[in-house]
Amino acid sequence: MAAPKTIPAALVVFLCFCSQAQAIKDFDYYSLVLMWPASYCFQSAAGCCLPTTGKPALDFFITGLQTRNSATGDVAAECKQSNFYVKELADLTDDLYAYWTNIRCPSTNPLSNWKNSWKTSGVCSGLSEHDYFKTALELREKLDLLSIFKKNGIVPSGENFYNVEYIKKVIKKSLGVSVAIECNRNMWDESQFYQIYFCFDKDASTIISCPNVKPSTCAEEVTFGLFTYDMLVNTAAKPNPIKMYTS
Repeated sequence: MAAPKTIPAALVVFLCFCSQAQAIKDFDYYSLVLMWPASYCFQSAAGCCLPTTGKPALDFFITGLQTRNSATGDVAAECKQSNFYVKELADLTDDLYAYWTNIRCPSTNPLSNWKNSWKTSGVCSGLSEHDYFKTALELREKLDLLSIFKKNGIVPSGENFYNVEYIKKVIKKSLGVSVAIECNRNMWDESQFYQIYFCFDKDASTIISCPNVKPSTCAEEVTFGLFTYDMLVNTAAKPNPIKMYTS
């Protein structure tokens, strides 16, 4: 009987790598990431700038609709190659300019944000490009987080600090789920409410408690700064409208 052939070590490593790569592409829930823009503006002396597409909403911005794996908590990303067609979003652009924009300096437009989200998580979602962005906008609107906060005494202010556990309890009471909160630090080295992760089942509509929540980056109490248009510096000489192109 011939001796069994052994698999070369390099091939074993390759097969393991392929298996892990495949696993990370499997997703079973969404994570909608909302950012409080004032905390972006206050994180450094660079401040923030008015987008070339006009004034955004004075509300939470979307920074991503991530496809995630509940077993690991990792983002399932780049499942396939797909072009980004901004013309597919023609009926959504007003809302995207308002709620999924870019306030970094110098002034720019949010096209790169949208393209990156589509090519990273959108392609894993099974949704069309249009439906992926429409879904993110609809979920943000249904949450209406600012209203929930205001009803419970959590109001943007340059003076007040809020207990992070109280914020989580407010959300739990209002929506029945647990969320993940991310903080950053402002120029005065204060912990500030920065991003919040809401999780949804694979149907992209049923809200669920977020699995595999990582340890908080927040202090016990955080600032929740006021966001106004006065904070947005206009560094563009003239508007820079998004061109309809494919990439």
